[in-house]
Amino acid sequence: MVRAKPRLGQLDTIANMEQRTSEAIKPAYDEALDAIQNAEFVNCDETRWREGNEKAWLGGAVTPMLKVFRIDPRRNREAFRKLLVAFNGHLITDRFSVYRAHDTKKRQLCWAHLIRNFRGLEERGGKARSLGNAGQQIVKDVFREWYRYREGEITRRTFRRELKPIRRRLERLLRRHVSNPVPAARKIAKDLREYGAALWTFAKVEGVEPTNNAAERAVRKGVLWRKGSFGSHSAEGSRFAERMLTVGESLRAQGRSILDFLVGSIRARLLRTHGPSLLPATH
Repeated sequence: MVRAKPRLGQLDTIANMEQRTSEAIKPAYDEALDAIQNAEFVNCDETRWREGNEKAWLGGAVTPMLKVFRIDPRRNREAFRKLLVAFNGHLITDRFSVYRAHDTKKRQLCWAHLIRNFRGLEERGGKARSLGNAGQQIVKDVFREWYRYREGEITRRTFRRELKPIRRRLERLLRRHVSNPVPAARKIAKDLREYGAALWTFAKVEGVEPTNNAAERAVRKGVLWRKGSFGSHSAEGSRFAERMLTVGESLRAQGRSILDFLVGSIRARLLRTHGPSLLPATH
């Protein structure tokens, strides 16, 4: 069967429906954006987006039950602050420099990213190989102790004790390579020495994990959206995308019906009443 192409009027109707839906879920989106500022722990990541013919970025700030997204034409500290404008909790991210705007004492750098960095140095070879090899072994040792603790094989006190010699090994390794002739090796050694305290927050603060996998999984939904639709055609389209991603991913995490939420939001807008909330304790 050959599918008929939509007529111009049909496309216009779809665009109008998107706009009405976007406006209907805006109050819930704004409430979720406000709520995540008060979270104790947030994972954050970003991915490429397109708005019309211009580059843009989709940022995601996630907790176990709330996933908030925002699209911005820039990938800088200003964009980060618009997503987490008042957040003062613990932030789990990769080493992207934008996140340095957050208090280092309340940051956790992703160890999964780190093993990729060290693997890249190993593959580069030459003077970078020794840092890459030794670094990968240290990361593996960190995860070994983390899994033992997570599975209940050791207490938190033992976990912290076992990490101490691993941390000293990493510090010695980085000192040896701050003058490495390979720029990539030298940079990672200097960066990790400067912000190294943010590698170990998960050992000090209960509830912080050593990876940013949660945010990476969340923004992957945005990657699929972008590949399927080539991003958004306008600022209004970007608002629709960020709000729908926030609604869809938050409700999936909470085991709630997306359709029921959308119907309730649109009905509330038509009746000028309060619509449903994305906050797990208030729906």
